Amino acid sequence: MSEALSYHDGLIEQGYTEEEAVEHTLRYFPDFSLDGRKPDPAPPPGFDFIPSESKPEDEAAQPLVDLDVLKFKAGKFFDKSRKWVKDNQKIVYSASGILVALVIIYMVFQIPASTHPIEGSWTKADGQIFEFDMDGTFDDGTGNDATWEIDGDELIIVSTVGDGDDATEIKQTLKQGFSDDEKAMWIMWVGLEINGEDASSEVENTCILVIKDSSSYSEDASKYISKRPSWCE
Repeated sequence: MSEALSYHDGLIEQGYTEEEAVEHTLRYFPDFSLDGRKPDPAPPPGFDFIPSESKPEDEAAQPLVDLDVLKFKAGKFFDKSRKWVKDNQKIVYSASGILVALVIIYMVFQIPASTHPIEGSWTKADGQIFEFDMDGTFDDGTGNDATWEIDGDELIIVSTVGDGDDATEIKQTLKQGFSDDEKAMWIMWVGLEINGEDASSEVENTCILVIKDSSSYSEDASKYISKRPSWCE
């Protein structure tokens, strides 16, 4: 083997490539082989030659995931899921219905509530404050239960004075109009009912100016005196 190796190394020194050197060496030394190691050294004096064990070839790398097993398990899971859904259709449909209902409720609550310019706090010339709340309740400081609603250009306020059999229902109908900036509002009484009986003559054609969120009525109102609508005389 040393003669074959010497021949091989000599070819390398002459400029042959490794592949060419091995090819030519095998032509004359059929048992020649290179395993990337130097040839075995001579044994120590008095010992028989023991050749090195050949290096075992690397076992083929095993795949991390067995695709066949994975496909089989996925198929089994799909079959079980489909069978469960089929056997429990009522539960599935009920859960789906609840989910849809919750989504609809959520979407409804996301829709902003419509607002009207009248909502808020308005001050009269005598300092009395009218509160028109978003939920349709009305407060004029008297402590009576009252509600408000808009019908076209009319404002309708219904109040209940007293309790029980002594309670009196008062319905006021007023024409209303706003300034361009919606900070001033003119209201004129066009109708009054007390327990269903007409009492419009007591307030008919009375028109007043109220200012929204006013800190100084006289100062704020002066900006709108000249803008009073023709129907408010």
